[in-house]
Formats: sequence, structure tokens, C-alpha cells
Amino acid sequence: MFFERWVALWLPFFFISLVAASNISMTGEQLERYIQLKLNRNDRVLRLNEKLIGNEGAKILAKSPLLSSVETLIIYKGNIGDDGVRALAGSKQLAQLTEMHLENNHITDQGAKIMASSDTFKNLRVLNLYRNKITDKGAKAIAESSVLSNLLEVNLSFNEVGDVGALSLTELSSLKQLKKINLAYNHLSQIGNEALSRFNLIQNIKLLNLSGRSNEVGSLIYGDFGVMVFLASPYIFKVETLDLSESNLTDRSVIAISKSMKFTQVLQLNLSGNRITDLGASALANSKYFKQLKQLNLNFNSIGDLGASSIADSPYLTNLKSLKLGQNRVSKAGAKALKNSNTLTNLVHPIFGFY
Repeated sequence: MFFERWVALWLPFFFISLVAASNISMTGEQLERYIQLKLNRNDRVLRLNEKLIGNEGAKILAKSPLLSSVETLIIYKGNIGDDGVRALAGSKQLAQLTEMHLENNHITDQGAKIMASSDTFKNLRVLNLYRNKITDKGAKAIAESSVLSNLLEVNLSFNEVGDVGALSLTELSSLKQLKKINLAYNHLSQIGNEALSRFNLIQNIKLLNLSGRSNEVGSLIYGDFGVMVFLASPYIFKVETLDLSESNLTDRSVIAISKSMKFTQVLQLNLSGNRITDLGASALANSKYFKQLKQLNLNFNSIGDLGASSIADSPYLTNLKSLKLGQNRVSKAGAKALKNSNTLTNLVHPIFGFY
């Protein structure tokens, strides 16, 4: 009983002491010993998690010959600010860096500008400044940097970046190799969020195209905005199967798709579960770019007799072998037009999916 009371009494103090000890700044000698121990295990990665090295510790790191082989530097909650960044940026020991993660520190726009102009960081592929104090000015400095031209990924989540910074990084950037931008929990309005969404969608479309998986592009698209970005992308020429089902699309998207000459090779088009009306169905029916189309799925939309009649009278949908119009607003008049169509003569089964 006494032992249990003793444990209950002293355990909270033990944890408080442990936390306090972990938050004590490291001396130069302690830091040198610590990094030596870490680099003995892996001389290419130096990870300092919750070690309060401060700006003085960053200066010690910058001068240490132990770091000459380090390719990835991680300082998480290290209590470093712009002066610490300046020391790292001036280091001759960090020329091999390809990744730098300075999360949860006190870096401002000044620090971002220092990084953007430092030859020490010219080989960086990943720059992670998660949860610092960077605003549009810092984001813009990074975006306009000629030194950081090799960057593939930038993380500025949990900072103070607004639309100007987002537009600089996504649309006006000098970082031509940039493939991933993280700006979560900043001060973006619809303008900034759309710019970021556009950038990320184009990058994902590009990846699918390069890997020969263009037919999977529909999984990336949601809403009319996504369709417009998709249509503006140069990476959509070899799509044979386009699945845009349940993507919250309206007639605007369908009309734009119908006018695009990039879909001449599409054989299967799935637009089920959207908000398409007669207007969209008529646009599809009158598109000269869908002459090769063999399967058209328009189930679960808001298409009526006018749209059904347009499809039935289409001069271009002559190769259709499958047409689905279930759960729409087609009455007997629309069904009759489809049944008597002189266009839809190649349907394998003249069943239009009415329930």
C-alpha cells in the first residue's frame, strides 16, 4: 500500500522532470557528441528531434566537419530562427544536402530569403518548413529563387502564407521541376486554394500520363473545376476509357468535353451519377469528336425526353454498342425515339437501362 501511494505521488513529478530535461538547451560539447553518435549509425541522415539547439547550436552544426556527408538534415522543434538559418546557409559542410526539414521552428520571411539565395542549398530536392512564421514574402522569395531550381517538393503548411504566395509558387514560380506543394492551414481564399488544386491536379495527371495510365485520370477529377483543369492539361491525348462517374459534374463540364478534340480516341465514356440534363446530353449527341464511342453510360442523371431524342437522332453516335439511360427522366416518348433510332443500329442489346 505504501509503495503504491509513493508511486502515485512521485510519478507526475518524474514525468515533469523528464519533459523539463528534454527541453533544456544542449551545450556545444553535448551537441557534438550527440551528432557523432547519430552519424555513426547513418552518416547521410542527421535527425534532431526536439533538441533545443537554438541559433547557437545551428552555428555549431554549420561548422562541424561531421556533417560533410549529410544529405538529409532534420531539425524538429529545435528552437532555431533566422540567425540559425543564416549559419546553415553559409556552411561549407552542407553542400551535399538534398533534403532539409526545419519543422516547428521560428523561421520568418528573412530566413526564407536567406535560403532562397544560398548556394549551399542548390542541390536541395525537398524543403520542409512546416509550422514556422513565413508569409507571402517568404513564399515568393522561394518561388523566384534561381538557386533552388532543383526543388521537387516544398512544404509550407501551418505558416502565414496567403493567395499571393500560393500564386507565386503555383503559377509564377521559377522552380520548373517542382512537383509537390503543401500549403495546408495557411491564409488562402478560394483564389489560392484553386491555384493550389490546379497545380496538384496537373502534376497528378502528368504522373499518370508518364506511367501509361491515362485511362485512370477520371479518378483524379471532381467537379466542373477539375474538368476544366483536365481539359487544359497537355497530358490527355491517349484516353480511351474516361470514367467520370459520381464526380458532381454539370452540363458545363459535358459541353466542354463535347467541344474538345482531345477525345477522338475515347471508346468508353461513363458520366453516370452526375447532374447532367438535356442540355448536356444534346451536346454529347452533336459532338463530332465521339464518332468512335462504343459505350456511353448516363445512368442516374436528370436527362429527359429531349436529351434522349437528341441521342436517338445523333449523326455521330453510330458506333454505340451500349447506351445506359437508367434513373433519368425519360418517358415513353423518349424511349420510343431511342427504339426507333436510325443511328443506334449497332447496340448489342437495345436496352437503355430504364427501371
